[in-house]
Amino acid sequence: MTFLFVVKQKKNVDTFQDVIGRVLAAGHRVKLALQERDDERDARLTAQFASSLFEVVRPPANRGDRWRAAAPLVRSARDVAQYTRPAYRTATKLRQRAVDSLVRELGGRGVVDADAIALGPDAGERLRGALAQIEQAMPSDPLHAEFVARHAPDAVVVTPGVHFDSAQADMVKSARACGVPVWMLLFSWDNLSSKGALHVVPDLLFVWNEQQREEAERLHDMPPDRIVVAGAPRFDGFFALRPQVARHDFLGPLGLDPEQPTLLYVCSSRFIASDELPFIHRWLQAIRRGSDALRFCNVIVRPHPDVVLDEESVVETVTWPAMPRASGAVQRPFADRAALVLRTTYSTPQAFYECIYHSAAVVGLNTSAELEAGIVGRPVLTVVSHEAGADGQTNTLHFNYLLREHGGFVSAAGSMDAHVSELAATLATPPDPARIRRFVNAFLRPLGKMPVSEVLANMLIERASAAAGAAPAAEPVAEAVGDVDTAPVPAGKVLRLDVPGASVQVHPTPETRRWRHGGILRADPRVVEWINEHVQPGDVMYDIGAGVGAYALLAAVQRSAMAFAFEPGYDTFARLCANVLLNGCHRSVVPLPVALSDRSTLSELTYLHAAGEDVHGVGERWRPGPDRPDRNYAQPVCAERLDDLVTRQHLPSPQALRISARGGAARILRGAGSVLRQPQLRSVLVVSRDPRVPELLDAVKGMGFTEAVLPRHGDYGQAVRLVRTGPAEPVHGAGFGARLRHRARGLLGSRPR
Repeated sequence: MTFLFVVKQKKNVDTFQDVIGRVLAAGHRVKLALQERDDERDARLTAQFASSLFEVVRPPANRGDRWRAAAPLVRSARDVAQYTRPAYRTATKLRQRAVDSLVRELGGRGVVDADAIALGPDAGERLRGALAQIEQAMPSDPLHAEFVARHAPDAVVVTPGVHFDSAQADMVKSARACGVPVWMLLFSWDNLSSKGALHVVPDLLFVWNEQQREEAERLHDMPPDRIVVAGAPRFDGFFALRPQVARHDFLGPLGLDPEQPTLLYVCSSRFIASDELPFIHRWLQAIRRGSDALRFCNVIVRPHPDVVLDEESVVETVTWPAMPRASGAVQRPFADRAALVLRTTYSTPQAFYECIYHSAAVVGLNTSAELEAGIVGRPVLTVVSHEAGADGQTNTLHFNYLLREHGGFVSAAGSMDAHVSELAATLATPPDPARIRRFVNAFLRPLGKMPVSEVLANMLIERASAAAGAAPAAEPVAEAVGDVDTAPVPAGKVLRLDVPGASVQVHPTPETRRWRHGGILRADPRVVEWINEHVQPGDVMYDIGAGVGAYALLAAVQRSAMAFAFEPGYDTFARLCANVLLNGCHRSVVPLPVALSDRSTLSELTYLHAAGEDVHGVGERWRPGPDRPDRNYAQPVCAERLDDLVTRQHLPSPQALRISARGGAARILRGAGSVLRQPQLRSVLVVSRDPRVPELLDAVKGMGFTEAVLPRHGDYGQAVRLVRTGPAEPVHGAGFGARLRHRARGLLGSRPR
């Protein structure tokens, strides 16, 4: 069977790596789709799992249809409406974060006070219902559906699922539309309460414990028969740890007295405590005014993994011989010789385990590190804070889940004085660690002592096997809303590209005049077909001669590719950049004002019509001369060989290459021999008005491509498609450049494109 895991970040992979490993060990195929792209990380993951059954694949980054801009806005608004529910009455910090997210989605600036949006429960419920109906009417995205179908999984598994991000909702929707079972794995203890609404309900939701089962029903109206209690696999490694370093050997290198008790302060995320260090200073001063044990105890402060707690203090490196793979970074920002900040190696949790094990008690505001303290059996105490830099407790929901008054093991004091008294009492009479472990086991391992990764992997395999025998029917897909607008373009309006399902828009400019009719920009169907067939989500496409960027934008929006748009015409380049901003593609389309040729030198860019537009060609080397009004403008331009540019600027290798040139294709190809030989490059499309382009491209056949001359269409020019069918031949003698120059001599020369 094949499992398609769709995860948001690398840390989600780390949490479920043992689950994935067990699925692979059972002989099943795993395709891992990370929504945050990083080629080097992908290579490390491939080496980490080291299995022929494992593959990293690239999912779409956004929708590719006309809901691309609307879907995130609808879901951001629904996240805000989620926090109007009665259960979130006191969750002011969560409500404010949802409003902040909506303001950013709208492109707004500043802060909108969430409390100023005074919606009662009835009004909030009406808003939630209306937005839920819009979500239900929103069709499955064809690009996501194509991605699922291409990888043909027996089950799609998404995590974290609930987050301020619409991409996984589209994956769930498209998987269900394709009839593929789709399941969601909770990543953290606060996902269901602090990350907005569950926009699209998966077939199954795997939760940690009964607390989260109740949350899913109460907060998200999740049907009870779709919720599965499995446990929390992220803590399996911590459950397996045992102490390796004696107390004296652990505290000694830190300069701490092993004869004194130790308190461990575990820091929270930036959302919970935006400025925690001042609070820690005040807490430290308070405990030093307490009992003798508190006045002289050791204090170790452990920063949150995602937060730099202190940017000013000197950093000392500490190692422990008994833990050769672990190290510590020590800072001393306190005027207190027995207190320090210790950041341990996060990839080696043994050092953190030793911090907890050698502590008499753990203190924190609101962090999952409290659960790791509970695994070791250490008491956890906190003090309710309302300070601006440390206020993420009572105005969230998950803070309550571990408190004693709700059946947990964390003791929360209402004031600093009360907290200091509780700490003193805890050091004098430690609580029963067995009681702490009973709660933690029920919270993290409710099904017993077996590692949760093993339990969860078995559940996934068993349910996928059952589903394979009775595949669920595909859900009906809602029809896309709206049709192509054929009305004339009023002043200040934009053109819509006439590609079915595409949401690409461009500004009407002189470059688009020949190809537009009313509100429509006509596209070359041969280019559209080539993009749909040869550009996959996550691919890199070079668009050489990009013009105003219509095809680069189409690849980015409809195919979720990264497009590098090369356009040297200065007016056209400005319009290209404006269209990138218009479509919100500033992270997926890279405009480059570069002229490409067969040599890197200062050349002439000659224009056939108006200077600065997209009909131009790279001529001979530029030379100064007298200005004459009867001559067309010849723009000095730093022409580049594509091979040189890729190497010098470390551009990612392309999977698809489009060249649009009236007469300059020969020079572009002569300067791209190395790029054309790269095995990653699957297809090349050359569009030119020169009728002898096919003859020119015969020389490329030795590069492992099969050539096809496409039928002419309208006035778009001749098109030749190259598809890689084998490896490139080795270069001998004069090589590719000489062969191409021989073919090209006298054909395309320096004609303007």
